Amino acid sequence: MEIKTKYEIGQRVWIVYRNRGEVCVCDDYIIEICVGKDRLCYMLGDYCDDVAEENIILYDETDKLVEKIKQIAEEIKNEEEE
Repeated sequence: MEIKTKYEIGQRVWIVYRNRGEVCVCDDYIIEICVGKDRLCYMLGDYCDDVAEENIILYDETDKLVEKIKQIAEEIKNEEEE
């Protein structure tokens, strides 16, 4: 069986997510890829939780990083206004 992933073990990546109304960003290296029944997740070297693919951006893709930060910030702002 062959499983295709967007990222590979050893790649340096940005992790972008939201936590308590804030945009959080950190960088790390992928050390393991986990495949479950319903999802694919990545384990990182220093980050203590598994990470979904939609929260990962390659380290050199700074344009995508900025867009993801803006997207999450806008979502947070819109929720606060409701």
